[in-house]
Amino acid sequence: MSRLHLLQKVANVVVYLFFLGATVYSVVGPKPDPKVILEHETYITPASWVFYVWSVIHLLLGGFVVYQWFEPAHEVAVHGVGWHFVISSVLNAVWLSLWQKGHLVLALIAILFTASSVSFVFYNLEKNYAANNWWDRIFVHAPFSLWHGFVVFVAVLNTFAAFTSTQEDGPDTLHITLVIFGLVFLASTAIGYVEYKGAKGDVTGALVIAIGLFGVFAQQHNAIIHWSALAAAIVTVLYPARPYIFKLLGRTSESGENAPLLG
Repeated sequence: MSRLHLLQKVANVVVYLFFLGATVYSVVGPKPDPKVILEHETYITPASWVFYVWSVIHLLLGGFVVYQWFEPAHEVAVHGVGWHFVISSVLNAVWLSLWQKGHLVLALIAILFTASSVSFVFYNLEKNYAANNWWDRIFVHAPFSLWHGFVVFVAVLNTFAAFTSTQEDGPDTLHITLVIFGLVFLASTAIGYVEYKGAKGDVTGALVIAIGLFGVFAQQHNAIIHWSALAAAIVTVLYPARPYIFKLLGRTSESGENAPLLG
């Protein structure tokens, strides 16, 4: 192992412990700050329990920073993920700080840069570093797929927080329309995960978005938004499962007949 590769792996451990750890503690720690989620209320804000997904992501990323030290993971950790784990972690922490301080436009920029960095890893792994075993699936592909889906959802939430506001008498037609567009975008993105992965069928990112949509359904009480979120969530859950539904019905699906949960 070269010194540069050693430095990269040590940096991964450091940012995991300090930057991602701080994010998890703030959102779902023993004394979580409710303002992290609820201070910037929107009509697409989900129930706070949605953000416990980040605990799962953090746990799996912890597996990644341990797994990277083993020989089978060396190539994918050094070249598949590269320095983007460090970059993404720092940007994620910057987003949280800006969000907490109310700098919502700057926070949006930070989360978009985070999404870009995580996206690079997501697509690079899919294109060049297919999972060779279950360890690769669980500790390399799964956490970055989950992180990617989660960042997409947060980016939409941050966009609404930055450019819309809530009203005492409930959402008007414009706000309802914007939320519907947001829900459709999220559901379409989740479907896009499945279609992009094709027969490999990595649906973990789609499931994160589905959880977010169920959270919107639970949190929002306007009838149109409430039920639209439920419909979008159901579609997002059923779409990846359609190969199994078709199989039960004696039919076949072209894009993902034998799709596993993890890529």
